[in-house]
Amino acid sequence: MNLAVIAITDNGIKTAFRIAEEMEAGLDIYLPDKFKESTETEQVNFYTGRLKELVSRIFTEYDGLIFVMALGIVIRVTADFLTDKRRDPAVVTVDETEEFVISTLSGHLGGANELTVQLASSLGAAPVITTATDRQGKLAIDMLAKELDCRIDPFSNLKHINAAIVNDKEINIFTDYELDLGSDKNLNFYSLNELDQVNSAPTVVISNQPVKLPENLAQKPYLYLRPRNLTVGIGCRRGVSKERIAAAVDKALAEIDSDLNQVKSLATIDLKSDEAGLVEYAEDKDLELKIISRDKIKNADLEFTTSEFVKQTIGVGGVCEPAALLSGKKMELLLKKTKLDGVTVAVAEERFM
Repeated sequence: MNLAVIAITDNGIKTAFRIAEEMEAGLDIYLPDKFKESTETEQVNFYTGRLKELVSRIFTEYDGLIFVMALGIVIRVTADFLTDKRRDPAVVTVDETEEFVISTLSGHLGGANELTVQLASSLGAAPVITTATDRQGKLAIDMLAKELDCRIDPFSNLKHINAAIVNDKEINIFTDYELDLGSDKNLNFYSLNELDQVNSAPTVVISNQPVKLPENLAQKPYLYLRPRNLTVGIGCRRGVSKERIAAAVDKALAEIDSDLNQVKSLATIDLKSDEAGLVEYAEDKDLELKIISRDKIKNADLEFTTSEFVKQTIGVGGVCEPAALLSGKKMELLLKKTKLDGVTVAVAEERFM
């Protein structure tokens, strides 16, 4: 995590430097400029003006903010800058005696609870975590989504599902993955093909498959967790533009009722590692471009769509399908080769181990 620690008193400064020493990852320290003469280190950023003005400048620049001061001060200086728990940074408060580390904001999705535990362990302090699911030792759906790298849809229903879990209501969980989610007696696990056979209850569907809930389940709070575990295999002619690649990828994903939010990476063969349009497209979409060697494709025991022309040209019978299937572990083809304007695309899903 990209972290900052902020202190405003002499004792707080000592704790801030101890935090910097104890934490494995580097972090930035922010102190009022009145301590400039007594604190000589390149690690410190001195600020002028009010603390709230500093927070307004750096609030979105860090994954986590650690405040060494009273909890009430932290609440007052951060309140105006909160937008959405999916985007707000983790906020943790440490008291000046280093007795308590308090998860203050964005405990689950922002990672404040995890940061609190880590920091408390480093300081020998007591971690203070108040989220209900954590206190009761129950599954939190937002934490599950984070662990599995899932999009939560519709996000507005998350609070209703977590509330049902906290209040010991039954929850239906449908998935086509093999997941170990504990043994809570109120969590009922089903396969996707059992959707029409289950009584009404708040429902969570964990899948990349297009699933429509039956009416009895759709009337209750529900969530779809869409894992970001797709790889798009791409083959293309030399000199193809990133716009043509984008159009082909969008078309392919639409055919399986998916979108780029569910894509983890792109894959192609070694001959295309420097293909400008493909490289630019990967960079624009902030996606890893995995390069699969032709030797790996030749030696793989795979079934995929082949072309004799492609085999004579580059030495292997296909590109997009084997590239997608060899891009990770336990890959399963969701979409076979599709063609659009000089670009071939296949989509594979990495199954959870």
